[in-house]
Amino acid sequence: MEKNMHLNSMQILCSEVVNRLGVHPAAAESALLATLEHFHAEAHHPAVARAGRTPAEYLAVAVTTPRFAATLSSTALMADGREADARLSWEASVQREMSAAMEAHRAVPPTALLGNPHAIRPIGRRLGLSNEQTDQFIPSIVLTLAAGYPYRSAHQRHLSLTDILARVTKEELAELLRHTALSVAGRTEEAAAMLRRFQRAAR
Repeated sequence: MEKNMHLNSMQILCSEVVNRLGVHPAAAESALLATLEHFHAEAHHPAVARAGRTPAEYLAVAVTTPRFAATLSSTALMADGREADARLSWEASVQREMSAAMEAHRAVPPTALLGNPHAIRPIGRRLGLSNEQTDQFIPSIVLTLAAGYPYRSAHQRHLSLTDILARVTKEELAELLRHTALSVAGRTEEAAAMLRRFQRAAR
């Protein structure tokens, strides 16, 4: 019974993609399988377990997110041979994500760290960053935090994205700035190691 319900929901999703994008049903089906495989792999990342979610819980949330819909749409267009449309679809979804993240950031009160540029810049300077570099890194950090927002840990699920951003501490921001600086400098292995340490500390 449960398997039939799952199959029915997948068929409905495929039909919606076909109707919305005008792609061939086979393209929609292969795109759905590829998208589910992608999110299934993400669901087994150790960070998911550290956030207190099982892979099944992660997937249940993931399929409702704009990122799942955007991945499915661009993959279906690509599978249908419409590469330019796929690229434009993905770029538009990224733009929407960025706008939503920036809107949440603008709503952070000035009493909170991420709502106060004058409090942020000294943290950057202690890391050897100029004010301009710190200012450039903050939108990227906000977007990173927003990307993980739907999968937040159990005790934070009632919070809005603005609330989450408002709770970032000086120590967390320093780590995030260091990570971004290493990534921008192309020191990806060091950046990945730092992110793992940061995730372990956040358990």
